Amino acid sequence: MKRYILFLSFLIPLALLSQQEFVVFFPSDKSYMLHSSKLALNKLIESKQINLVTGLKGYADTNSTHDYNKDLAQNRILDIKHYLLTQGVAITKNIRCQSFGEDFQHENDLAKNRKVIIQYEGFQTPSITKKKIQNLGKGESLVLNHLNFKPGSDEFIDIAFPVLKDLLAIMLDHDDLHIKIHGHICCAINDSQNLSAQRALKVKNYLISNGVSSNRLSHEGHGSSKPIHALPEQNDTQMKENRRVEIEITSKKD
Repeated sequence: MKRYILFLSFLIPLALLSQQEFVVFFPSDKSYMLHSSKLALNKLIESKQINLVTGLKGYADTNSTHDYNKDLAQNRILDIKHYLLTQGVAITKNIRCQSFGEDFQHENDLAKNRKVIIQYEGFQTPSITKKKIQNLGKGESLVLNHLNFKPGSDEFIDIAFPVLKDLLAIMLDHDDLHIKIHGHICCAINDSQNLSAQRALKVKNYLISNGVSSNRLSHEGHGSSKPIHALPEQNDTQMKENRRVEIEITSKKD
């Protein structure tokens, strides 16, 4: 198998963290979200684009007093924070929460002032061009950088989903493409739990469950038998690079 450590030559740069904001709105004098805002927030959460919530800013309109509105803004923050936690969204321990009463520049439209701004680190996944995949030939292997799992398990962590979605999009767009998914672990010479194969199978099953024919996919686990860096690894970087998932192009039309 001809292998290139390309780190997703047709997928990179992937999962770059960026500071982003999302705004949810509230009914007058209430601390619960508008239904439309809740639907929009749910869509963002389901997209797996939130890495970590870092700040919440609460606001109210100009009705009532400064102190009352500031308390209302704080209650709106608490409502959003609680909701995010119930949805499994990661929130930094040192989250910065700010509530405002009358001490900010108000919009003329009062409804636009009844809001909470959610500040978060988001994953940015650049678009993929078909031209890049056309440069790959049969037998070439690509490392799926950022396709990471929880320690000791085959459960994806959030940073993996943009990579999976990119790979899925390519497989759906190119029905002539067949791949073999290779799993590798670091550190341990003996993969007694066959974790490397379990992780490769997890990627395969993700693709199948989202519409890719199983006939186009195969998988294999290698344990630590094919490390990029010799064992034992000398640092965390070497361990991370040895602990990887690769795809091998097994068939495609010229």
